[in-house]
Amino acid sequence: MPLRNSQQAYGSVARFAHWATALFVALAWSLGMFRNYFPEGTPRDASVFVHMSLGLGVILLLVLRLVWRALDPPPPAIRADRFEPWLGLAAKAGHLLLYALLIVTPILGIVLQFSRGKALPVFGLFDIPSPWALDRAFFRQIIKLHQLAGDALVIVALGHAAAALFHHWALRDRTLARMLPGPAR
Repeated sequence: MPLRNSQQAYGSVARFAHWATALFVALAWSLGMFRNYFPEGTPRDASVFVHMSLGLGVILLLVLRLVWRALDPPPPAIRADRFEPWLGLAAKAGHLLLYALLIVTPILGIVLQFSRGKALPVFGLFDIPSPWALDRAFFRQIIKLHQLAGDALVIVALGHAAAALFHHWALRDRTLARMLPGPAR
């Protein structure tokens, strides 16, 4: 599979960044949702560390995606003439919302960690000390925002997946096939 995008399909870099982001979001959301099911102590601490590392990974992947997109534009959108311009506008709005939530959610997570007065572990390599002391009221506000943003991200991502399946099964176009792993279809 070619590294770069073509007129017909996404290249391996864009596909990797897309699917790795989807995996990181799904795992981070799952760990966040079910963290209370882990016993106190090491297992819960490890799950929180992995959750934070996945969030930082989402930021890195988003930067990679945006830089790569600037260097290697995506293939042109496949028009669904009977639904245009509405489908095209919905796709652009959905992508913008996804990108916004992909940056806002992990940033809120970083602010959340700092609001606890705790350092942010960066993949276990080093820590960024918190610029703030513990602020319980601020923490309670931020945790709600972080959870809301995470839930919204998963809902919008599921809508994105549903739209890809709609293209594949109802419109019978190549929108989904161009992003699937494996050789260019």
